[in-house]
Amino acid sequence: MDRDAATQAERTLAELDTLRQRAARRAHGGVWLPATGVATLLLASTALYATPFGDRYSIVAEHPFWAGLPDQQRSPVASYLFWFLGIPLLFSVVAFWYRWRAGRLGVRVPWRAVAAAGLGVLALLAVLAAVPTGPVPDGLTAGTGPNWEGLLTPLLPVAATVVALGWVERSRGLLASGVWILALAVWLCTSWPMGTVPGWMLGNDAGGQLAWRPGHYLVLMALPLLVTAAVTGVTARRAARD
Repeated sequence: MDRDAATQAERTLAELDTLRQRAARRAHGGVWLPATGVATLLLASTALYATPFGDRYSIVAEHPFWAGLPDQQRSPVASYLFWFLGIPLLFSVVAFWYRWRAGRLGVRVPWRAVAAAGLGVLALLAVLAAVPTGPVPDGLTAGTGPNWEGLLTPLLPVAATVVALGWVERSRGLLASGVWILALAVWLCTSWPMGTVPGWMLGNDAGGQLAWRPGHYLVLMALPLLVTAAVTGVTARRAARD
C-alpha cells in the first residue's frame, strides 16, 4: 500500500513538473515575434549604406555612425530617422503583441522593461550626439587602439533591447544574441577602418583587416536572433498541441 502511494505521489509530481514546463513554454512562446522584429530591423538597415555588400576603392564614413556601422551611408538624416522612428515602431508592435497574448492566453511578460531599456539607451544616444555629422575623428585610426567616440551608434539600443528581452523572457539564446550584437558593435565601431583586427590577435605589429562589408556584419548580427526565433516558434507550436 505504501509502495502504491509512493508511486502515485511520484506520478503526481511528474505530472506537475510537466505542467510547469508546459506553462513556461506557453508563457515565453511568443518571443519569436520580437526576436524576428529586431532581426528584420538589422537586415533592413543594410539599405542605409551606399554599398552594403559591394567593394569600394575608398570609403567616406561620417561620424556619428547613424547608419550603425562605420561605413559610407546614403544619407545621415535618413539613417537617423530610420533608427529613431524604427525602434519606437518596433516597440509599438511588441507592445501590441504581448497585450494580445495576455488577453488570449492569460500570460503576461514584463515587456515594458524591454521598452524602457531600448528607448532609454536611444534617448541617451540622442543627448550625446546630434544629427549633423562630420569626418571620422582623428583618433579613430587603424592601429591606435579603441576610440570610444565610435560608440555613438544606434546598434547599442538594439543590443540593450535584445539583452533586456532575453532577461524578461528567460531566454539564453536572446541573452547571447544581445551580447553578440554588442561585441560586434564595439569592435567594429571603435576602430577604423571597419573590421580592423589588432596586431596582438594576429601575432604581429601591423594587424590586419577583414574584407567584409556592412551587410555581411549585419547578417552576422541577425543570424542568432533568427535561429532563436525559429527554435522558440517550433517549441511554442509543440506546446500548443500538447
